Amino acid sequence: MKLLSPKHLPYFGAIVQAILFAIAGNEYFPVAGWLVGLGVGAVVNYSIALASSRINDIAKNRKPLAFLALALLFCLSPVIICSTLGWTMATFSWSVACDLSIILAGSISGKSLLPAEAPQKSAPAKQAKTKSARTSFVCRNAGAGCEKAFASQNAANAHGRTCKFKPTISMPIEITQEIKR
Repeated sequence: MKLLSPKHLPYFGAIVQAILFAIAGNEYFPVAGWLVGLGVGAVVNYSIALASSRINDIAKNRKPLAFLALALLFCLSPVIICSTLGWTMATFSWSVACDLSIILAGSISGKSLLPAEAPQKSAPAKQAKTKSARTSFVCRNAGAGCEKAFASQNAANAHGRTCKFKPTISMPIEITQEIKR
């Protein structure tokens, strides 16, 4: 596993932003403020990283709410950091740069901007000899002698229920049990 994989970049950005929240929490809360700030920063920025990398997986009717929450979190984190550490261009730029890097890296490593790698399909156990190039599903009883191939998995499943080549037990199993008295 590569440490600097593109899939890990949003989470590295979330860690950096959580540290900025810890510094802000230390300034705002006198006792264990860094712990409060780190916790809030971790939750907020992990949410941003997760949302930016999986925005296409959200149901269609919940997407507007997800975009609204993402935009509000994006606007709220620089306000929290800048109001605690001072409204300078440096603190604003640092907080916005972290959020932008989380969103950009999440959208690149997720399904938003780049297509994900397609899972490799396993080949059927035995390809049937047919003239059609479209058929790719063979009967599940191919090992028992059925040579039929189908264009869809549904057709192969429907045939499998009534296939006359269903394997059966060729030799009866003898079961004996000794009874001790």
